[in-house]
Amino acid sequence: MHKTFKNLKITTDRLIIRPYCAKDTDAAWRVLSHPKIYPTTYAIQKDYPRNRVVWWFQCINNNMNYGTSYEFGMFDKISGEYIGNCGIINILAAHKSGMITYFTDPEKWNCGYATEAAAAMLHFGFDILSLNRIGGTCMSINPASASVMKKIGMKFEGTAHQELLKDGIYYDIQHFAVLRSDYYEKPDNKR
Repeated sequence: MHKTFKNLKITTDRLIIRPYCAKDTDAAWRVLSHPKIYPTTYAIQKDYPRNRVVWWFQCINNNMNYGTSYEFGMFDKISGEYIGNCGIINILAAHKSGMITYFTDPEKWNCGYATEAAAAMLHFGFDILSLNRIGGTCMSINPASASVMKKIGMKFEGTAHQELLKDGIYYDIQHFAVLRSDYYEKPDNKR
């Protein structure tokens, strides 16, 4: 299942989804350090330092080289503006499973970009990576993220109570997933 996608370019109606490059550092940092990102995510640190973006890009490239995670930048198809991040991470090759991930610039929330990118990532995960199961999680205080997963056909599997400890507070995490067989049952997803 190990594949590299250094030249991958996925297009949707409004987005180009592609691997990150050095010129994306400032745009990614602007979004990662936005004060509205931290409260509803569990993997992005508060007051995200710019130099950590370079490290993060290196981690993304290493993960791609090992076939354990694939993360990409999403960019406006017309303007080229950085919109956010999407991918399939935490891939367990032996189980043919992975987890969907995404975040968007808070200035672009409620525009459908996360849903558009997440749908493209399901296609990538099932058609390109040949996964059998794609899961996803979100903090219970982030109903917009839960809505994205529902819209792309993921099913709610349950709430893990107090699964996340962040800033001294325990948060519930909602778990979603979709199986390859369920994904292909939908007419729009037929190969």
